[in-house]
Amino acid sequence: MSLSLFVQVLVNALTIGSIYVLMVLGLDIILRGTKILNFAHGQLYMLGAYVMFLFFQALHWNFLLSLALTGLALGLAGMLIYLSVFATLARRFTPTTTFSYRLLLSAMASVGLMMILQQGTLLCFGTQERGIQPPFPQIIDSFGVRVSLMRLVIILTSLVICVLLYLLMNKTSLGRLMRAVSYDPEAVTLQGVNTFWVFVFCFALGSALAGLAGGIIAPAFSVTPVMGQDVIFLSLLVLLVGGIGSYRGTIAGGLLIGLLLSFGFQFLGGIAELFVFMLVIVILIFRPGGLLGEAAG
Repeated sequence: MSLSLFVQVLVNALTIGSIYVLMVLGLDIILRGTKILNFAHGQLYMLGAYVMFLFFQALHWNFLLSLALTGLALGLAGMLIYLSVFATLARRFTPTTTFSYRLLLSAMASVGLMMILQQGTLLCFGTQERGIQPPFPQIIDSFGVRVSLMRLVIILTSLVICVLLYLLMNKTSLGRLMRAVSYDPEAVTLQGVNTFWVFVFCFALGSALAGLAGGIIAPAFSVTPVMGQDVIFLSLLVLLVGGIGSYRGTIAGGLLIGLLLSFGFQFLGGIAELFVFMLVIVILIFRPGGLLGEAAG
């Protein structure tokens, strides 16, 4: 394997991994903050790609402005989804309703939402693939190694978003409140905090991250109504590999899955996905809490 090919495959791996990191961080924030396993997260990712197509390709707005507006639009969409679907469902729960039953009903509602968003997108946009002109089409050629500048921008942008998210969650009072609600919402309620709006913000933030992931990757791949179907299941695998509630575990899991898929497809073709599932099985056996997470007690 030549150095040029190795670097190209590595950059592809980091590109894929960084997108899964954003997806899983959003999925984890929603799961821990609202106790909702959102199977429609992949469709929010897909909608983010379409919104990016609208702002950047159709309206010809600046790339970074389009990306910021995409995150904002999906954050607002997530807020509306929570208020209209999951908050309505939560009102039917009683204090005696078990956590497992709440999680099951919420997951079933998200599956219905997934189908609605999927079919709605098909009706609006059809099955035609759409492409976004890369804002950075240049190829960096150094010492015989050729790397796409667009993919480097994707990696760098994802890194910046992860750093900003870390600062939000660990250096601000809002982030500390979100983490407190994820640990014990009843105790936070007793302190006089209206946890309902914290739930809304968690769902909106997680949806925004999914939208940003779709918006970032759109210039590098085609935009289709079915692009969210596979990504949600691989995102769940990344969540299991890294560990629920572990920021470092999510990053490690996303990059590891990206490396396995990219190098696996290069050498083994489609059978590479089999190794991803085998990895998840091995980790669940020996590390039930994930690589850097903790097993439920």
